[in-house]
Amino acid sequence: MWMLWGRGGGAKCVCRDFLLSLHSKLWIMISFKVHRMRLFVLLSAALALCMPLRGQNSVADYSKAVRLLNGEGVQLGVALCGGSAFGYAHLGFLQALGEAGVRVDRVSGTSMGAIVGMFYAAGYSPREIVDIIKQERMVKKTNIFRLNFRNDGGLADYGRMRGMMAKYIPYNSFDSLKIPFHCCVADMNHLKPVYVSTGGNLREFVSASASVPRVFAPVMIDSVYYVDGYIFNNLPVEPLIEAGCNVTIGLYIQRDTVMERIDNPSIIASRAFAVNSNLCTMDHVPLCTYGVAMKVGDLSKLDFDKIDEFFECGYKAGKEFLEKLCDDEVVREVVD
Repeated sequence: MWMLWGRGGGAKCVCRDFLLSLHSKLWIMISFKVHRMRLFVLLSAALALCMPLRGQNSVADYSKAVRLLNGEGVQLGVALCGGSAFGYAHLGFLQALGEAGVRVDRVSGTSMGAIVGMFYAAGYSPREIVDIIKQERMVKKTNIFRLNFRNDGGLADYGRMRGMMAKYIPYNSFDSLKIPFHCCVADMNHLKPVYVSTGGNLREFVSASASVPRVFAPVMIDSVYYVDGYIFNNLPVEPLIEAGCNVTIGLYIQRDTVMERIDNPSIIASRAFAVNSNLCTMDHVPLCTYGVAMKVGDLSKLDFDKIDEFFECGYKAGKEFLEKLCDDEVVREVVD
């Protein structure tokens, strides 16, 4: 017999069997709760393993996308549009491809797309290119658009840009690049687009591809004057197809285009420039296996100092593109 003392001081007799029974029931209840908690943890872990991971830098996440873009017999080409600071968004998209394990076999570009494409083809990672641009202070308009005091048809010159090219890509030849690269320029003598991918004068052709008429002087190479390739083709996918790429991604910019007030000549000129640029971009999107619009909101093509924001816009577009490839049975699609 067990003796328990009540609050009033009297002794109460409690049956040992009752206490043992109570103890046993409590132990069973506790054990059941512990086992149930363990079972819950195990089930949660199993569900977490089974669910597809999104937003993490895992190659396995995008295995289907990698098969579509780098499968047997596939040659992947990426075309980069022009658009001044808009071109920085390409770096974010290429970063997303790289994190997923996607290999780019060829790259082409116009204007800023040509500059980004050249550095990427030289073997620099997208984040390294961002670091180079910041280190060389090419996020400042005064460093990009330096006044040109020569009477050669341009208000600014590309001297600083060419110096940066020479510093990080010392061999002035397309053949020295690690990835085949096609640079789109406008031949002003014969009024036609030209796609250059071999031989020398790498820096000259790339700077010509970004030489907006009247802003920068034409670049003369072998007695031919070249300017910004956007005049004829702002999304040069054609040379990729001709070179044998059977899967192509065309990257172009989508921004908020409605403007309430157009009340000065510079805005009118900018809008006219945008119309021509859009026409020379959208006409080539249907030629791409995948046309990808990178949304940049209300960012401007002159916001060179917002390179990180452009990078994030491109990175987001790249992740969404890869996820769409994994989720949908698509062979050819324009991704809006």
